[in-house]
Amino acid sequence: MSINTLARVFTPHGNIVYTPNDFRQTLRIVFAGMIALSISSSYNTQYGVFYVVYPVMLLSLVPVFNRHVARQFIFSAVLNGIEMVFIIGYLSRWPVIMTLVVFALYVMRFRFMSKGALFLFGSAGVVCQSTMLNFMSYPSSDWHTLLFSNVEASVMAVALSALMNYLIPDVEPRTRPPMIEKNAARVRHESLLSGTVATLIFVVFQISDLSDSLSALMAGILILFPMHYRGSVLSSLWRVVGVVIACLYILLVQLILYNHSSHMLLMMPLIGLGLAFSARLHVMEKVGAGVGFSSVTTIGIMFGQNLHPDTDLVFSDLYRIVSVTVALVATLTMVWLVHLILNRFEATRFVIEEQ
Repeated sequence: MSINTLARVFTPHGNIVYTPNDFRQTLRIVFAGMIALSISSSYNTQYGVFYVVYPVMLLSLVPVFNRHVARQFIFSAVLNGIEMVFIIGYLSRWPVIMTLVVFALYVMRFRFMSKGALFLFGSAGVVCQSTMLNFMSYPSSDWHTLLFSNVEASVMAVALSALMNYLIPDVEPRTRPPMIEKNAARVRHESLLSGTVATLIFVVFQISDLSDSLSALMAGILILFPMHYRGSVLSSLWRVVGVVIACLYILLVQLILYNHSSHMLLMMPLIGLGLAFSARLHVMEKVGAGVGFSSVTTIGIMFGQNLHPDTDLVFSDLYRIVSVTVALVATLTMVWLVHLILNRFEATRFVIEEQ
């Protein structure tokens, strides 16, 4: 599995498939991440994490670029902005109604993901919706800056994806992954399971003051992407390993350049090295959101939030490792309970043997 792949990254091997296309995708992720981080740092915005995570996520999950990909990603960001203004601006006075609307939006997006044709639209919408609901729930948030940053970061992600695919194209055409045939009961199960748990996560983050737990929020949301219990268990294991690897590497980089971390010429090569290792692992795994993807996104989140040398870096890294682990355990517990409930009804039953 992914742990075996991780071990073989450090040793010569001939039984792991790493094609020229994989190498070029690795380069695209690394260069896009470094460019995005440079732009984010020059902006000095509190929402710089959008500018780093979106390009890395898009280039990692979608190894090709075309107009269909661009339309899905940008339209998702614009639609999310409109929805957030309506939800937070008008429905926040009625928490129950707001929660029901959030649940409906989550179910709709996970349904798109389950059916497959609009997977990117659904997945980008889930990530964007979760992040923006969290940011906008705090009084200190500047809505105009947040909404503008989200749309601008999405456009920048599409532009970087187009640029990287133009400058570093694939060696040979890629074949489309086969579509998974799903019956109506499975689609309903996946949509309701993921939508329910995502809504419960939303409620927890609304009730509790977890403004510094973006990594934990994203961990809980991303392990829902398989949209079934068994997949969530595997995804959570991969997520923990990826977060630990990325946090340890980031801690090492910050300690090496402790008094010089503001010098981009010194920082960028080390960031690029971390992105290269994580991206290479991601394309070798070929499992979607595995260890490598978790490591890449964690590096994007951590550096995108502009860690500074005057912060307690040991506490910061350990806090993220612990908070992510706690979030994953809690999320898996909710997934298991909802899975059991949905499987009691034939209309929403998911048969594990079909996987």
